[in-house]
Amino acid sequence: MSEHEDHHDEHGQNDQGHDDHHGHLQLEYEDALPINNGKVCLWLFLSTEIMFFAGLIGTYIVLRFGAPAGTWPRPHDVHVDEIWGTINTFILIFSSFTVVLTYEATKRNLAKRAKWCLAITFLCGCAFLGIKLYEYAGKFEHGIHPRPGSRSLLYEQADVYYLRDLKAVVTGVQGVIPLAAKSADAEAAAAQVPDAEVATPSSSDPGRETLEEFLHHSVQWAEYVIGQVPNTEMSPDGNGLNHRDVLIALAQEVYPLDKRYKDLTKNTLDTEKYYIEARLKLLPDLVTAAGEDNDVLSMLAYEETILKTRQEYLDEQHHPEGDDDQDSHGGLNVKLHEQGSAVILPMHIPSGNMFAATYFLLTGFHALHVIVGLILFAFPMFWTLEKSRANYIENVGLYWHFVDLVWIFLFPLFYLF
Repeated sequence: MSEHEDHHDEHGQNDQGHDDHHGHLQLEYEDALPINNGKVCLWLFLSTEIMFFAGLIGTYIVLRFGAPAGTWPRPHDVHVDEIWGTINTFILIFSSFTVVLTYEATKRNLAKRAKWCLAITFLCGCAFLGIKLYEYAGKFEHGIHPRPGSRSLLYEQADVYYLRDLKAVVTGVQGVIPLAAKSADAEAAAAQVPDAEVATPSSSDPGRETLEEFLHHSVQWAEYVIGQVPNTEMSPDGNGLNHRDVLIALAQEVYPLDKRYKDLTKNTLDTEKYYIEARLKLLPDLVTAAGEDNDVLSMLAYEETILKTRQEYLDEQHHPEGDDDQDSHGGLNVKLHEQGSAVILPMHIPSGNMFAATYFLLTGFHALHVIVGLILFAFPMFWTLEKSRANYIENVGLYWHFVDLVWIFLFPLFYLF
């Protein structure tokens, strides 16, 4: 064989070996993200939850900060106590810490320590729900909540519709007697006031005397102003009263919003006092001019009763103790509540209905997620928390961190602004 052939054979053998080498090349791949199926499903679920709560919270922010200045209730106006909100915030933050301890103890097969940490987390969740139930109960006791199927007790404006519904509640209590029935000529005076039937007094109704007094010195006074006194808002040069301010002052007796309406109420009461004094001085001349017209005389007599009753109330209100700068929820609703009465009078709280709806919607959904978390924590309480359970604890912990994060957004929105 020639030298050329030997070289060719050697070259062919080398090519064959080279091809064999490429044909048996093995490529090994490693997982970029070694995540188990359970964690993947959890993240997919949390992504939908994030979008859900982002929509709710975003809507609330638009409603809250899009409302006209001064028309959204402050936390204390709607019985939202930042102290309880702060306590609940620290409870959830601490529970996030204990659930991490549970996971670490489970990974190390420290079953007893993991069980203790899990129990603390579970108790923190229960404490959070307990405080929320206490807050909810306080709002329902004061009527700060939506009322499906019926008219809410929260009124956006203090107007004649508010006055109508307020009087309907007051006169609906057994034993409350309208002022007309107490005047000298009850029959003639009652004809001047709608719904002035004499009810049978009943000492079994808590707060009946308080409501009757309120009806006499405030509600029927507001009716008199709306029906017979010129509205200076419509005619500034007229000798009368601003009807809107009078109704707001009436609403402040039921449920005071001191930071917003304190000065307006004080000025309105001063104006009412001057008007009453001037009107009482004018009544004798009107009685003389009426002569023997019994209808006019009866109307003037009833008007005098209304004016003097309101004057007595205004004299009681002008005392130094009433001039403080602090919020006072010493309104009529609180007084009735302290007396054990089940009556809750309609309240004038601008944007109150929107607040109540959004508050119970967002915190209610969050509380529902807390309950789900507690259910997920309840199962491992009966297990031996060894290393094989670490994945479950980790996934439940991630869900719990999400619940805590949502509350971090809700807390400042509802309790601080």
